Amino acid sequence: MDRIKDGTRMAGFYPDYPVLLSKCMSSYVSSLSGVVCMLVVSLSLSGCGPKNFVNDNDRLREENLKLKHQVDELNEQMEFRLGEIEGLRARAAGGRAIKDAAPPVLAKIEFERYSGAVDADSDGKDDLIRIYMTPLDHLGRLLPVAGRLKLQAVAIRDEGPPELLAERTYEPDEFDKAYRANLTGYHYTLEMDLPESIDPAITSVTVKATLTEAVTGHVLTTEEIVAVKAE
Repeated sequence: MDRIKDGTRMAGFYPDYPVLLSKCMSSYVSSLSGVVCMLVVSLSLSGCGPKNFVNDNDRLREENLKLKHQVDELNEQMEFRLGEIEGLRARAAGGRAIKDAAPPVLAKIEFERYSGAVDADSDGKDDLIRIYMTPLDHLGRLLPVAGRLKLQAVAIRDEGPPELLAERTYEPDEFDKAYRANLTGYHYTLEMDLPESIDPAITSVTVKATLTEAVTGHVLTTEEIVAVKAE
């Protein structure tokens, strides 16, 4: 991760740098996410069926070793690509770039405190999910951003596949209007309606936000488990 943070210092004055860095980081994150997903699936499958702990442990150790090697290879690829971009930036900027400057670069999005399900009509069950989201730069500072944002609420059951309960997409104009600056702080206030009828067995959902940044196409995601009242 330190390598990625260091890469954000390369923005300089090379005009195509944000796009190049975004593509590199998006490719890196997508590949790394795939590796993590493989690990999660392998761990989940290990809990099904009759237990053979010796064989399962051996298999998990072998799979974890393979996944570690893949992560190491991805880190090496990322370092190589960042070096290429730095070379392009240096040639384009000549002597104009300020070496120690670190222009703000969108690095992550976070859900703020008080995000959660809301019983809007006080009937005892939740009607919507309200999220307070903050985009941050590589130094953890607020960074207003333009783009498209998708919210999803997914119910994860002990048995059976995940169930998509709700989804909403904020187009760029609507996303801009969701920005708030007041006594509670600076954030984007986002809402997503829940279905009228929810299985009472569902007591929580995983809320996922996916932000596609307008200028570079950089995609960032975050998620959080939110408690819900179905009745």
